Amino acid sequence: MKIEKTYNLPFSVEKAYQAWVASTTVIAPATSMDIDPRVGGRYRLLIDTADFTAKNEGKFSRVEPLSRLTYTWEWNKDGEVSTIDVRFTSVESGTQVDIVHSGFSSQESMSVHDSGWDSYIEGFSKHLADTA
Repeated sequence: MKIEKTYNLPFSVEKAYQAWVASTTVIAPATSMDIDPRVGGRYRLLIDTADFTAKNEGKFSRVEPLSRLTYTWEWNKDGEVSTIDVRFTSVESGTQVDIVHSGFSSQESMSVHDSGWDSYIEGFSKHLADTA
């Protein structure tokens, strides 16, 4: 099972890519990020609020600067390790971001992540606009 998403963002590939791999890009509900964007490097997303605490961890298997990232994704060591492949392509209007997120163990998990991507990209776009 996999999710395939395409988003068009009105920002340069460099700006979008650099923000994607920056530990300072914290999009709610995340409260902190720790990203080491190199093959073998770790990806950690933390959510620590009064209502909810969670940790996502992954590892980069592909890093092609300004072009492509592939990394794993696992919530709270729950055993469902999925893979995210993100491509950044320059288009006339800015950047096309293509995401393939695969390896889900259930339809429910896939559905939650599908809507999560839309929410993330909305927050990511706002972050990019606010840092213009």
